[in-house]
Amino acid sequence: MTAYNIGPDVPLTLVGHPFATVGMGEQLRSHIAACRAVHLPCSVVDIFRYAARSDPDHIDLVADCEVDTLGAGIRIFHINGDEVDRVIEACGKRFFEGYNIIVPAWELPIYPDVWAAQLRKFDEVWALSQFIGGSLSATGISSTYIGQAVEIPLGYFLPRKYFGIRESAFTLLHFFDLTSYAARKNPDAVLSMFQTIRQRREFADVQLVLKVKSGDQDGEEWLRPISARLPEVICLANPMSTFETRSLINACDCLVSLHRAEGFGRGLGEAMFLGRLALATGWSGNMDYMANENALLADYQLVPVGKEQYPFGDGQVWAEANVDYAAGLVEAALDDRAHAAAIAARGQRDIRLGYSFRAVGLRILDRVTEIRASLTSEPKRRGKPNNPAKPKPKSKPKPKLRSWQKAARASHRRAVTIVA
Repeated sequence: MTAYNIGPDVPLTLVGHPFATVGMGEQLRSHIAACRAVHLPCSVVDIFRYAARSDPDHIDLVADCEVDTLGAGIRIFHINGDEVDRVIEACGKRFFEGYNIIVPAWELPIYPDVWAAQLRKFDEVWALSQFIGGSLSATGISSTYIGQAVEIPLGYFLPRKYFGIRESAFTLLHFFDLTSYAARKNPDAVLSMFQTIRQRREFADVQLVLKVKSGDQDGEEWLRPISARLPEVICLANPMSTFETRSLINACDCLVSLHRAEGFGRGLGEAMFLGRLALATGWSGNMDYMANENALLADYQLVPVGKEQYPFGDGQVWAEANVDYAAGLVEAALDDRAHAAAIAARGQRDIRLGYSFRAVGLRILDRVTEIRASLTSEPKRRGKPNNPAKPKPKSKPKPKLRSWQKAARASHRRAVTIVA
């Protein structure tokens, strides 16, 4: 048995896939930047080193803090439940020489039991959204809400011409990764919505941009039949750098996500940060930061997850967006551009207040400070990890929830009740 190597100046290490172009990579990079925003030093371990190191933004962020081995202290693992055994094996005995936190991603109302057992190998679990926190709670896992930063450094962006977008068009953007299950992202609903708008407004200057990728590969095969059927839709399948992806969001007027479920919905938050309209299904992780006052929320019905539509989906529910309602939201934005701009401005204000690098960094700093104080005042021997160990000062008042946060929590409770 090894004692915790924890002190007031204990090092902090973030572990995961810092160069991966998928969501878990974005999640980790956002927490690296959040730590830096509050001057919280951290090291980074690329646990499997499987992702290509080709994106200049990723290299610039990680280059001066990457280490080869896991040190003692506090470690924050940005991995999913199905990776836990392989990660522990890769860490070896060093895994048991520090205080371990895991930050999983999940998109359905109930976290899988088999993965919940894996999470209990850690001392603590952090939640990226209230929705994820609710899904963990539904399977008996306590968590600490931390959130995820969606800040985008402002400056030069590529113009519309780079992507073949008309300067005059009101442009809708939908993008997704085929490795994240197409049924969950629900691109067919976005296509149906666009066709509805075109039928109602034959001469409206509206464009739809579809950006799809498959991990680090392109998604040309998936897009080919869409291009043949809907030649007016701009289909982009080539892999893009972080700079290109952010430029594409900036080049469009409204990011659309008629998803059936989102753990957080990072792209929507990034669009709002840049002052763009965000249109999404009014359910799941995006409801942490979206409301009718700062975004366009589509009506929906909760329906059972179809067979083999998503892992561990049996007995669970997710949202089916009302496509006609979503089309009406776009038409209202076309008819009243000033009102649409006001909604986007409120969204930009709210997202910058609550989901900037500094805002999330302060939550990380607070929690790390609590852990350090608790472990140094009450030394513990390393044994079977508890889930979670989250000492909190009794005098600290609970934060007052905003109306949209209360609505999000109510939505989560309704979803769990329906499943149960």
